[in-house]
Amino acid sequence: MPLIVDKDAVRMDILMAFQRCIERRPMTKVSLRDIAEEAGMSHAKLLNYFDSRDDLVRSYVRYTKDFMTEKCKQWFYEHNRADFESNLAYMNAFMEYVANGRAGEYRPNATTQTYVLTHYDEEIAALVKAEFREWRETMEQCLIHVYGEDAGRQEAEAMMILITGTFLCNYVGALTGGINHNIIGYLSNLAKS
Repeated sequence: MPLIVDKDAVRMDILMAFQRCIERRPMTKVSLRDIAEEAGMSHAKLLNYFDSRDDLVRSYVRYTKDFMTEKCKQWFYEHNRADFESNLAYMNAFMEYVANGRAGEYRPNATTQTYVLTHYDEEIAALVKAEFREWRETMEQCLIHVYGEDAGRQEAEAMMILITGTFLCNYVGALTGGINHNIIGYLSNLAKS
């Protein structure tokens, strides 16, 4: 009986091997052979799933878009605003998820290097712009679902800036992360008169 291969699972294994490789060294120094070795397969087998390194990088960008869109929707639909004492507590809980994630997620943590490529590669730039556009639209839908029509595009865009900065700072360890439980709360302190 022939072996049945879950091609999507193998592609995900390769994408996660790619992520592990670029977490250790710059993307420009990672070859398909390095990724294949990290994934525990031959270079030839990897080429059955991705035509080239560019194909793999673009697939990683698409994976990032899909992951973040789905996880954002999932969080808002799993967490009822009424279960939190205030809007601030609710949004802080969301931002804590953004900062820390959940155990066992195949979180795309190596996006920073792919974002740099937008400056040099028009196709990746278009993919990343589409990624952020979809995230903003998803965030807008989620905010409207929770807060009604008072929430809109500007609030969604502000959240995207906050989410991206939080994700980036926590990924690179640039900040302590000690405020992850109250990110919006600390910002609201600045807005008080």
